[in-house]
Amino acid sequence: MNLLCAILLLTAPQDLKKGVLTAADAGPDFKVQGEYKAAGWGAQAVALGDGKFDVHLLKGGLPGDGWDLSAKIKLGEKDWTAADGKLTAKGPDGELALARVERTSPTLGAKPPEGAIVLLDATTCQFLAKGKDATAVDGILNTAGTGGFFSKQKFGNVKLHVEFQLSFMPFGRGQGRANSGVYLAGRHECQVLDSFGLKGENNECGGIYTIAKPAVNMCFPPLQWQTYDIEYRLATADKPATISVLHNGVQVHKDVACSKKTTSSVDGGAESTPGPLHMQDHGNPVLYRNIWVLELK
Repeated sequence: MNLLCAILLLTAPQDLKKGVLTAADAGPDFKVQGEYKAAGWGAQAVALGDGKFDVHLLKGGLPGDGWDLSAKIKLGEKDWTAADGKLTAKGPDGELALARVERTSPTLGAKPPEGAIVLLDATTCQFLAKGKDATAVDGILNTAGTGGFFSKQKFGNVKLHVEFQLSFMPFGRGQGRANSGVYLAGRHECQVLDSFGLKGENNECGGIYTIAKPAVNMCFPPLQWQTYDIEYRLATADKPATISVLHNGVQVHKDVACSKKTTSSVDGGAESTPGPLHMQDHGNPVLYRNIWVLELK
């Protein structure tokens, strides 16, 4: 165990296992988890709880910002140290000094264009939870314990903007780590999950669940606001529904054919008919804000 890990708390409060939504509650591991950069290199440190981390080097830079998509270089416990926003790592050609960065999606805070329908902002909440009007706090919805949110209006072909924040759950693994999802027409899911630093599969953040994995895993670390900008078109007589996705401003899907409904689809209608926008409650705290749609012909 490196020196930093040795001085971190070895037990976590119970709320870390359930998921926390503020840095003040996140504990010492959160100060190390994140993205780091140096000339020609990026690094991602993923907290696993109890002072444990997975740390990978990425040649060229970070995902969507220079990484050449080659295999990640996994570092052993003795191959890196981190403190005060700096990560020192044993690289292929010698020691690397990387600085911690916090990226911002270029579409964060995007304003609805003329003709768009605002579903969630500081003054509007057009969602139901368990059949009743959902209650937003300062323009933010938290999925945990709500049964999920359903737009009051049904939509077909749309451009959709959604902002979301993942809770910090360092002890969670796989689908048990800040799990939610954005369902187009209630039937095709763009997965929401803390898959920061993972491979990028169809059941991870940015994936079209069970259908297509993202071109690159653009998931930011938890507690950072992220964006989906999605174009969705209903099925027609001769064509399945299609979906294109920008995750944090980077194209991860382009006109992907949705040949089947998501397993947990909440809409039983024909795939050529409109359905509700749905944000899933999978038992973990996940926040949503600034949601609007522009209907397309």
